Amino acid sequence: MKLIISATSPYSRKCRVMVHELGLADRVEEIESHPFDDDPALLQANPLGRVPCLVLDDGQAFTESALIADYLCEQAEVAWPRDWNDKRLEALGNGLLDLTVARRVEMVRDEGIQSAYWIGRRERGIMRAVDELEAGMGALGTVLAQGPLTMAVALSYMDFRYPESQWRSGRPRLTAMLEAWEARPSFANTGPPAPG
Repeated sequence: MKLIISATSPYSRKCRVMVHELGLADRVEEIESHPFDDDPALLQANPLGRVPCLVLDDGQAFTESALIADYLCEQAEVAWPRDWNDKRLEALGNGLLDLTVARRVEMVRDEGIQSAYWIGRRERGIMRAVDELEAGMGALGTVLAQGPLTMAVALSYMDFRYPESQWRSGRPRLTAMLEAWEARPSFANTGPPAPG
């Protein structure tokens, strides 16, 4: 299998971590792509032009990190626990990722076409999402599940792109959960490169 990724994509990172945590690294080859460059190999696999994209040995391609994550779990000898609470946390984590990436895209536009309205709207949504995740995550039996991983990737992406956000303030459970992931080699070794 081939996993087409971008090193700065939090969606790619989620899948990369899962490949290692599930013991699939010897079966999955990572291929770096730059979606904004309309990489022909990426577009052939995924006409949406987005990463990650998992290309199976028969050429079939899976897009969207949540679908890829489900497929990777199915391929593992020991799957991660999955229940409705985990799916709920994963959905909230994906929503947080969507907001943080959309905010980033808006912030890198030329100043003349940036929208303060959309930047502010996304920032408020981000803070509501982290409040909901802090209040609603409950007692996690393990961080080794798709919900906690998605949340950790989103929070780490916030640290990467918006270190000024101070999201940890008043959110000890989210902070502890991210620290648990940061201590794992799979997470530490898949972080984005330093901003340049």
